[in-house]
Amino acid sequence: MRFGRQLRIGLNDLDEVIYGTAILASGGGGDPYLGRLILMQALQKHGPATLLDPAKVNNRWLVVALGAIGAPTVALEKFPGLTALAGAVERIEQHLQRKVDALVAAEAGGLNAVLPIALGLRLGLPVIDADGMGRAFPKGDMMTFGIYGGRAAPVIVVNDHMNAVIVDADDNRAAEELGRNAVVAMGGLAMGAIYPMSGKFFKSAAIRGTISLSRDIGRAALAASREKRDPIDAIIGYFHNQRKKARYAAKLFTGAVTRCQPKTGGGFVRGAIDLENSISGETCAIEFQNENLIVRIDGRIAALVPDIITILEEDMGDAITTENLRYGQRVTVFGLAAPDLLRTSAALEVVGPRAFGIDLDYRPIEVLKGS
Repeated sequence: MRFGRQLRIGLNDLDEVIYGTAILASGGGGDPYLGRLILMQALQKHGPATLLDPAKVNNRWLVVALGAIGAPTVALEKFPGLTALAGAVERIEQHLQRKVDALVAAEAGGLNAVLPIALGLRLGLPVIDADGMGRAFPKGDMMTFGIYGGRAAPVIVVNDHMNAVIVDADDNRAAEELGRNAVVAMGGLAMGAIYPMSGKFFKSAAIRGTISLSRDIGRAALAASREKRDPIDAIIGYFHNQRKKARYAAKLFTGAVTRCQPKTGGGFVRGAIDLENSISGETCAIEFQNENLIVRIDGRIAALVPDIITILEEDMGDAITTENLRYGQRVTVFGLAAPDLLRTSAALEVVGPRAFGIDLDYRPIEVLKGS
């Protein structure tokens, strides 16, 4: 619940926050179950978390983005830890020779959105109600902090043995590639600190209100479930009723998984998913790289990155990450318009379809749905 201009998260808000971050993550961002465990433990030990309104960030602060880096499938076997994440913060302070003033999530995701909250409780550092993507993307150079002029480096990656690599590169794409190679050498998963930035720059490039939005999404969906209403309809209704901040949202397809072929390599999980509706005979094909990138229904394009494509369990409406999809699951494909900061020409050069090797121009989901 809110008080003043801050967001307070306690154990009673945990399920709502995790549910919502998983919806925004477009199939990536790490396993929500792991995120729930980590944040629950932190809240039990330290008490409620208070997230700072982005507008209240001091211009002179040093703000750092945090998250787990690597293939999501690896995290299922190699549990991500706050000790390594704390090590990344410590090493970036040593490298820059100044203290970090505030933390922010690198991306929205059931794991990555909440790691900074848990670490902020542990270290006593402010955590900001924002992130650098408004969803999840597979690469660090795809954050709005980089798209709008920020420098990713120094990037610090630390593994569970507390081995650390510092990547210093002027080009954000090079910083991502070098950091990703280090993570692969570390076993496919590490904790990272990236985009050390001033509070002033942060406010110009951040996607604001990510955690409060996630909480509100979860609140709407879980209330609907308790009242025996469709939670996905409740999510759609929530977005369409947001007066000044309304965003297009829709069910795109309902059916069963008939094929799922994930392949882990190079620090990513890539693959394709096929679905079929046994009643209508319609088919659906989805391509992903950690996150879902494109939906085709009977060959017709229904949604494209950077718009958010999330696969939900049909009855309960829980988001399913790409690494957790299985043959036979009955699911609903949900589409949501991306935040405005991801729809500019500058952003589409970095996070549009062609950035993922899809030879198509971006078309907004609301345009595709109406065509």
